[in-house]
Amino acid sequence: MAERPLHDRGTRPTMGSVGLEREPTADVFLDEPITGWRVWNLSEDRSGPLLRPAGAGVDAWPPGRRVEARCGVSPLLRGGRSPHAAPDLRCRCGIHASRSLESFEPSRPAWPPTPVVGTVAMWGRIVEHERGWRAQYAYPARLRLVCAMCAWFEPGPGLPEVVHSFSKQLYTLCSVHRGGIELPDGRRTRPTGIDPRALQARLLDSYAVDLAPIEAVRSLFGRPGTPAPPTYIPSIRVVPVEEEGRSRAGSLRSVLDALGW
Repeated sequence: MAERPLHDRGTRPTMGSVGLEREPTADVFLDEPITGWRVWNLSEDRSGPLLRPAGAGVDAWPPGRRVEARCGVSPLLRGGRSPHAAPDLRCRCGIHASRSLESFEPSRPAWPPTPVVGTVAMWGRIVEHERGWRAQYAYPARLRLVCAMCAWFEPGPGLPEVVHSFSKQLYTLCSVHRGGIELPDGRRTRPTGIDPRALQARLLDSYAVDLAPIEAVRSLFGRPGTPAPPTYIPSIRVVPVEEEGRSRAGSLRSVLDALGW
């Protein structure tokens, strides 16, 4: 029996991957870039906004510098093989991008969804799949902040009105979802007071790229909401607007402390 590729060993596509459920169809080297869609997480410090990987990504995307892929597969899953250059035909490593936004399926995640959508230029070694590519080098082409919940969780207006933070990352939310996001353990995102329009302007300026047209991403905001999973599967939930800024985790911690746990 032929050995299964690393990318097929019990793994499933995640947000940010292009769907590697089938074998790659091509492996080429390109000097001229091709363009695909992808999503990012976002943080910001004194140096400015920073795009962070989603799904199968490994490294942050520093402004003004190309990103070079590297394999992040655990040594335990390599089956004794030596580390390899990315992307590799027998792995799922590389910089992922999709042919269209329709390839990114809504999910019921246990962590806040990604707030940045855009296109990316890819070149170098390219591995082609049915719904997208894995690349050796990449750099953002166009970017846009969207309501993370409208894009990936349930329908809504999609246009950011507030910026929340959690675990040193930022999440833009619309008027409907401005109350925030609650994790399965009761922790919640917190409002930052950052103007999402100013944040988007800083993001575009830092990476020296154009704004992705709203028409190109609007289809994300009208898709049906993801069905609620069984109670034993962890999932985020929308915090009602009237509870904005309040945390259930703190009160839960107080109860546990009182019980000596």
